[in-house]
Amino acid sequence: MSKWLIVVLFLASMFLDGIILPAFFNFREGFLTIIFLMIMLLYYRADIKGLILGTALSWLAEFYWGLKMGTLMLPLLVSAGALLLLNKFFNIRSVTSLIFSGTLMFVVFWETSILINKIL
Repeated sequence: MSKWLIVVLFLASMFLDGIILPAFFNFREGFLTIIFLMIMLLYYRADIKGLILGTALSWLAEFYWGLKMGTLMLPLLVSAGALLLLNKFFNIRSVTSLIFSGTLMFVVFWETSILINKIL
């Protein structure tokens, strides 16, 4: 997948997440964007290109929503570190292990973001 396609899909998910989904389905703002960042990291296997792209997209979302610097970037880096540790000790190649690691990344991201919001 090209980087431009990922950026366009990210902007579309931010549009859906900020306007369409909260209005029609009463979803919390930011949920789809966080899921998109996790899927992007799982697709790139948390290598350096994925981390740079994820950090840039997180900064864009922070800037757009008016969040403090590091509110999305730090949880993204922590969850990518958790994925790297999982990849180092376990062979994450099958679909079930990829789903498990994605769920674990989302939980780590969510809990870290709650902790960072309390600190900042």
